[in-house]
Amino acid sequence: MEYLGIYDKDGREMPNKKILRGDKSLADDEYIKLAIVWIKSNKKYLIQKSSTEKGGDFAVSGGHVPYGVSSREQASVELQEELGVSINKDQLEFVGNISLPHCIFDVYLYEDDSLINFSFALQESEVEAVYWLSEDEINRLIKQGFFRNSSRLQYEKFFKSNDRTKNLE
Repeated sequence: MEYLGIYDKDGREMPNKKILRGDKSLADDEYIKLAIVWIKSNKKYLIQKSSTEKGGDFAVSGGHVPYGVSSREQASVELQEELGVSINKDQLEFVGNISLPHCIFDVYLYEDDSLINFSFALQESEVEAVYWLSEDEINRLIKQGFFRNSSRLQYEKFFKSNDRTKNLE
């Protein structure tokens, strides 16, 4: 059994509140949190094609934040599990968050130009393949409707412009 923390609309964990993963019975003012990592290397982003079991769409690495775990910590765990990339969580740059109904996505960026030639160890139940894509290629996937909605929103809010900090709220 895995429990997820419950958060308020501002992304603050609500003390001693948790919910069993998969349970959809959140109150209107309660949220679960997901940690998402955009990886950038040599001006390209690492985009994964999720497994058929996970929808088969294009997205970035990430997952649900378990109860009692920070989103930064979970982001580094997701990179290890999904891609076989080990990093220190302090190397992740927090760029902001996006709220959707009952979900808050904490978005991180990890930049490492040496990863462009890295041999990823994909978690087959989650990830079918990975691709290094330019902004134009990502925009094409978005226009064709192949990009996961939450990843599209993150890209448009934080990464589409060259100066992502001007997009922060």
